[in-house]
Amino acid sequence: MKRTGPLIVLVLVLVVVGAVAGHLLGRGAGPGGGDVKQLTAIVGSEKQPFFDDPAVKAALARHGWAVRADASGSRQMVTRTAGYDFAFPSSKAAAEEVRRHADPKGENVVVFSSPLAVATFQPIVDLLGSAKLAERDSARVWRLNLKALVDANRRSLKWTDIPGNTTRPVAQNVLVATTRPQDSNSAAMFAALLDEVTGGDLGAVAKLFTDQGAVDTTSEEPFESYLRRGTDFAPMVLIYEAQFVDHAVNQGLADGQTVLYPTPTLTCEHTIVPLSPDGVTVAKLLASDRELQRLAAQHGFRTADSTLTAPIFAKVRPADAALPDSIAGAVPDPDYDTQHSLLAKLEEKMA
Repeated sequence: MKRTGPLIVLVLVLVVVGAVAGHLLGRGAGPGGGDVKQLTAIVGSEKQPFFDDPAVKAALARHGWAVRADASGSRQMVTRTAGYDFAFPSSKAAAEEVRRHADPKGENVVVFSSPLAVATFQPIVDLLGSAKLAERDSARVWRLNLKALVDANRRSLKWTDIPGNTTRPVAQNVLVATTRPQDSNSAAMFAALLDEVTGGDLGAVAKLFTDQGAVDTTSEEPFESYLRRGTDFAPMVLIYEAQFVDHAVNQGLADGQTVLYPTPTLTCEHTIVPLSPDGVTVAKLLASDRELQRLAAQHGFRTADSTLTAPIFAKVRPADAALPDSIAGAVPDPDYDTQHSLLAKLEEKMA
């Protein structure tokens, strides 16, 4: 006859031990030695390095929180918010769109900001300067003239058409590589700038996107291609300034890597939409905690407290250019209704 009693006891002991171990593994160093509570967030891809940073994780843990961040194009979040504690797109307009399609549990919270910029290379900047498409201002900041760029694209200016061009003798249109406006906030905001400088000529705006052919859906993808492949990928890539500063500060710039600022430009306010009560708490923490704001500056974002940003930005020396101390004369971040209408009309033109 089999003796099952000891076996049953052993199984029960293993179950209890497993449960205790699982509980202990789920605990962390929260306030006063308490539990660390896990949250999930869907965030713009350019913010993934911030949430992956061990220092950010440690700062959150000291307040009792852990955040798992999943990257997404800001404009793709609308249909992907189920199960998340907060959504963190890259502008007020994108946040408002998420809010209108989700079940928010609190007010939207602006955490930090970043202007649009263009990642490029010093020889390309010099070439753009000779073509009267870019110039360096009195503060040594390189500016890309968007009106001149649109006019050049209207006449299908190619790199080989620029007199004396030995830098990029390629018969391709002079373009900024972007993401798709319907998927990604950076491209949607770029469309708003182009709409501004063309006086609403959506045909001209659409051409600057369709001439690129197939594009990526998140802002991090083309920036990574810029870093890996250089001008073999594209001579100019639309980014958030934060991406360039983050890479410069935390990995270092390669020779010739530099940055242009569109004129006019637009500052994107990265905004959280809380989707749970815990999401409300963490949104406020990210926006108000000085250490988390300092770490945001370390990853290239502009914070409300410029004393946190200035020491970080002072370390960045992109070729012979400078970073602007502040973003003056920016076009206002478009509201949801304006942006939604523009993108709907633009999609028709791009079809």
